[in-house]
Amino acid sequence: MYLKQAVARINNIDWSLVGSIASKVEADLACEFLRRLACFFKEEGIRPIKPLVADIAKLLGDTEEVEVSDYFNSEVVEFLGENIYVKNIIQYYLHLAKYAEERPETYRHLNVYEPLIKILERKGMFVLRINALDIVNGSHIPLEDWYENFVNMNSLEIDQLGEFTV
Repeated sequence: MYLKQAVARINNIDWSLVGSIASKVEADLACEFLRRLACFFKEEGIRPIKPLVADIAKLLGDTEEVEVSDYFNSEVVEFLGENIYVKNIIQYYLHLAKYAEERPETYRHLNVYEPLIKILERKGMFVLRINALDIVNGSHIPLEDWYENFVNMNSLEIDQLGEFTV
């Protein structure tokens, strides 16, 4: 169920328009991702690592690998093939959704990736590197001391953030 929902959600993004919109909302969503990831590490008692390599399913003990080409349509696979930093996050999201099929208690952690998925759905684009999270044509968020900077940040209601205009 979780896997099917995740696959449908990613397949339904209009990948031809991803990167065409940038606003303060996308920057807020990026910060919310970092806050949620920091809270995940705190709640699970796991030593924080760089967001770029934060595959939550793997951090929770899953050893299975997932390949995006086994789940997504050709448009998604082509886009992800050209955008490795987005591919990593989509792969982590897919991996966790698949893991949640076996371990439903892990489903709640899918919300960590929610803000970044929302950026793509809103036609925004992010680039998550080892030392920065950038919103294309938008903001730059340095990741030095990212955990300390975001773990105590107030949460955002991402469904209530402003709508974009094209």
